[in-house]
Amino acid sequence: MLDPIEARQKRDQLVRDGFAIVPGILGDPLLSQLQRWSQEVFEAVPVDPRYQYQGSDIHVYTESHWQQMDREPDHRQFPAPIVEQLLNHEPQKQVCAELGLEDVRSAGGSLILLSKPAFGPPLYWHQDFTNWDHPEAAAPWPTRIFLSYYMSDTSRENGCLRVIPGTHRKRIELHDLLPNAHTPEIQAIDDLDHPIFMDHPDSIDVPLRTGDLIIADARLLHAAWPNQTDQRRTLVLAWHDVFS
Repeated sequence: MLDPIEARQKRDQLVRDGFAIVPGILGDPLLSQLQRWSQEVFEAVPVDPRYQYQGSDIHVYTESHWQQMDREPDHRQFPAPIVEQLLNHEPQKQVCAELGLEDVRSAGGSLILLSKPAFGPPLYWHQDFTNWDHPEAAAPWPTRIFLSYYMSDTSRENGCLRVIPGTHRKRIELHDLLPNAHTPEIQAIDDLDHPIFMDHPDSIDVPLRTGDLIIADARLLHAAWPNQTDQRRTLVLAWHDVFS
């Protein structure tokens, strides 16, 4: 998928900036299947006001992992065969190998559907790492990453990703202003002038094309612009552990 020079550049960017993009990794027929399937899910599941900034928070599992969980499915957690297909997508696995990401393994046998509805609000600044009391938090390389794809092209207009490069390894003032990610406290903030939504001077937009793979360190501060269009903007994200 990548020649050795490109692979080294992507790996260095992931370590230095906290993210890297590999274009065109997800194509048909799997891409079209994911687009249709995710659209059907969102047509059936109403947006929960508690997750207005994410747009949704739907966790979908492989059949084998769901059997181990021993619980009844509901509209926010259920199994689906397509999860296994994405987690085992050969071009994705090949790219991870070429970047030198060792022992890549799914964290929980699942993916998350995150969809910003038409005219949905922005997503606040946050990071998703939770193991800060462990020495791995200070590692120069990632130990948990997300591998994700947008189901449509993204831009600032429809709520593209925003990141602050380097914040996975360096604390900045914004860290001190942020409540813990995804808690009721941060979800309850309704002031769009709050620092959690600020236009930080070091932030950059990360517009992506449909099927581009973005790999990011869980420690990286990231957010998303509001969706100013009349079309839903959907993200399929899967957490992975790496470098055991």
